[in-house]
Amino acid sequence: MFGWTGRTIAVDLGSNSVTESRTKKKDAEQFIGGRGLACRLMADLTGPHTEPLSPENPLILCTGPLTGTTAPMSGHFTITTRSPLTGTIFDSNAGGLFGAEMKFAGVDCLIVTGKAAEPVYIRIEDEEVEILPADHLWGKNTGETASVLGTRGKVACIGRAGERLVPMAGMVSDGYVAGRGGHGAVAGSKNLKAVVVKGSNKPEIAEPEAYGKAVERMNRLLIANPPVSKGLANYGTAVFADLLSYMGILPADNFRNTGSSSGQGISGESIKENYRTEKTPCFACPGGCRRTFEDGFQVPDYDSLWALGPNIGGHDPEIITKINSMCTDYGMDPLSCGSAIAAYMELQGAGLGEEELMALVRDMGEGRSELAAGSYSYLCSMEKGRGSMSVKGLDIPGYDPRSMAGMALAYATSNRGGCHLSAFMAAPEVMGKPMVLNRLTFDGKAALVQYFENLAAVIDSLVICPFAVLALGEGELASLLNAATGKNYTAERLLRCGERIYNLERMLNVREGFSRKDDTLPERFFGKDGLDREAFMNALDDYYHFRGWDEKGRPTREKLQELGLGEQIDLYS
Repeated sequence: MFGWTGRTIAVDLGSNSVTESRTKKKDAEQFIGGRGLACRLMADLTGPHTEPLSPENPLILCTGPLTGTTAPMSGHFTITTRSPLTGTIFDSNAGGLFGAEMKFAGVDCLIVTGKAAEPVYIRIEDEEVEILPADHLWGKNTGETASVLGTRGKVACIGRAGERLVPMAGMVSDGYVAGRGGHGAVAGSKNLKAVVVKGSNKPEIAEPEAYGKAVERMNRLLIANPPVSKGLANYGTAVFADLLSYMGILPADNFRNTGSSSGQGISGESIKENYRTEKTPCFACPGGCRRTFEDGFQVPDYDSLWALGPNIGGHDPEIITKINSMCTDYGMDPLSCGSAIAAYMELQGAGLGEEELMALVRDMGEGRSELAAGSYSYLCSMEKGRGSMSVKGLDIPGYDPRSMAGMALAYATSNRGGCHLSAFMAAPEVMGKPMVLNRLTFDGKAALVQYFENLAAVIDSLVICPFAVLALGEGELASLLNAATGKNYTAERLLRCGERIYNLERMLNVREGFSRKDDTLPERFFGKDGLDREAFMNALDDYYHFRGWDEKGRPTREKLQELGLGEQIDLYS
């Protein structure tokens, strides 16, 4: 197959076995790759109430049909599992260089199940797959682990947070944490320290001439798009800070405050003016929003700058960078970490100094603090769970839903939980891309949210950078996919794939007990100076209507038949 390698690797750590099979052609075409193909595998491999930290819960790493090609923003891969933080199916779109190397090694999907008797890591080099001892790596954080294994290939690994089953632990590749939902804890529960990949096979393109023209058109669109070519390319994702702050919608102090000064000191413009940085772009990225300070520390992205800055009452980028670096080394999601600290500070009614913050983050990384379980679990233990700024247990990032009605609906209906990338409504509501929307009203948002959710599912399955949504639509993506694979996707067919993926994810969540009651927002966001609850509920009803779901938020039998999902999971027995 062009685009896909046709190779799926299943590793059972319990039996120390490796099995290879052909990636199913029908599944690849209907679910594309990445997020979609992993979701299809999760439906096959898990039953009701599969415990996230049980050996039976798969950890699935997937490339997509565009991964590792010369298409811009195409170096990504996905990690999918059932989340120990939220209980939902949870995918993470991860950048860097690991995804391209995994594709060069000829892998569509790596499925890891079981639990090793002792710590191990998986090494893949082209046709060779090995399960190797990792006793010498257990107890090390991600920086040291990557340094030891980096001579053997590209590395995705866990730190001590993953080893200690911290629910906000992720896997770290190329210095960034992937898997806000606790993917690192799932790896740790399997005694899996790392995956190392090295490949020598470049993806083959079905129609080189058409592909070259599609890539050229994509590059032109990206260059012509100011948020990408002027904003992200020059200032990184921190460019969002000044814009959101200027509009008065950058939240601070655990969403208790907003204002024009809340982004002070953390903006991309301020960082570029006061510090020397260099670009460290992902594979095949023409923009390069990722950056490194001259001392080698990663420049935190916007989510980390906000979560470890204004969200906990801070604005010093140097302190934020230190805490972010500690989170990354432990393999712990900085956004969830900052949100848990913000909840703690609000509950205690007091701030924390730099040393206190560093000590608290260290305790979280070591699994010694109640905060390590996340803000929702921590506040529930205090019988104050309703005060968590989260949806389905996942903390909401730094885009205040009280001033972005579409984002509010997207947070509520996201299959992952409070995630802005499930439908990046900041694009039309804040940046006017690809259209300008009135951010203060729910009018017309229900149909658009489900469109952007479907488009995001496509992007995560191709797999390319989520910021592609700022410049590229389903038409451009279909043309590129067709040239790469030799298939015949229309824009409508591609979006239908996204809809199929989103509905299957919803079915997996419904099977675990999620329903309309979970499609909501924290109480803080409703009422005076907030969202109108009746307008929100009406928008949710409209959203279910456009989705073809019933009043409980379940896909109807008719919708499942329409999408070819009627035999997947019986929701109505």
